[in-house]
Amino acid sequence: FFFVAAMPPSAMTDRKRKLDLGDAVSNKSTKPPSEGVGINPWTNQPYSKRYSEILEGRLKLPVYQFKEKLLDAVAKNQIVVLEGETGSGKTTQIPQFLVEAGYADQGYTTVACTQPRRVAATSIATRVADEMDCELGAEVGYTIRFEDVSDPHRTVLKFLTDGMLLREAMSDPLLSRYSVIVLD
Repeated sequence: FFFVAAMPPSAMTDRKRKLDLGDAVSNKSTKPPSEGVGINPWTNQPYSKRYSEILEGRLKLPVYQFKEKLLDAVAKNQIVVLEGETGSGKTTQIPQFLVEAGYADQGYTTVACTQPRRVAATSIATRVADEMDCELGAEVGYTIRFEDVSDPHRTVLKFLTDGMLLREAMSDPLLSRYSVIVLD
């Protein structure tokens, strides 16, 4: 099972105002270019050849046929429960869909994805950083016990263990840094 908890976009704007973050709107494109042509909106660099190769494989994953339906469900509901076959792309693709749909605002809010084990959090973050053609620790990061490889000003997608999310909740009960929390 896969749980996604999201703030509606209107609530994210209201929360930003309450936290006095202003009404800054990201100008980043949220759609991946077809076949890797163009500029990566997160790094402002041209996409690499490897990105094109990885994108080809990503587009063949079963989860892609449900992308629009998932994003619609997340927009309309505070909690969404997903179920899918092993290897369908749930763990690596759904957090990226959420980032591409604009649920992360660089420097303000992040999409969080919990993992039950430290090794899973680090290896999945590495894989997703490759898929997004970004540097691990910059736009895609992870937090495990005794190790935080993320940047509060640049990270838009963060993988972390369940325990680290609970630890963050102790100091910030509203988890205001996160616009969406995916429990994997």
